[in-house]
Amino acid sequence: MATGQALTMRELERAVGVQARTLRHWIRLKLLPKPLGRGRGARYMTTHVARANAIRRLRSERLSTPAIRARLTQLTEEQMAAMRPPVAPDTEAPREPPPEPSYPFISWESITLIDGLVLLVSRSRGAAVRRIADEIYRYYGARTS
Repeated sequence: MATGQALTMRELERAVGVQARTLRHWIRLKLLPKPLGRGRGARYMTTHVARANAIRRLRSERLSTPAIRARLTQLTEEQMAAMRPPVAPDTEAPREPPPEPSYPFISWESITLIDGLVLLVSRSRGAAVRRIADEIYRYYGARTS
């Protein structure tokens, strides 16, 4: 990013890795300065990026909002620009599937008889249980129609 380049909110989001909602919250808390312009015409400068990255770094250290505000007043622009936000874990790496459960596992069918009344039927209990569930469903289903 070139020095002095004006950014939109979306570009600032991408540059900092923080949602617009959070950035606006930081502006309301006076941790970040207001943008140049208003609404869709609002533009953010490299100073906003450096300051937002510094805020992220200080938040990762679990500092309170007043403590962050105090620390930011003590830092120069160069010091803020040198602060790097915490490195997020690699979210692109494939995750291992969870292990198979060690507890007994039963698969259930959920049958809504009427609004607010659900019948659970074990799939492993055979045809007789399913026939009974079907009769119950036909009986209560006929009453609600």
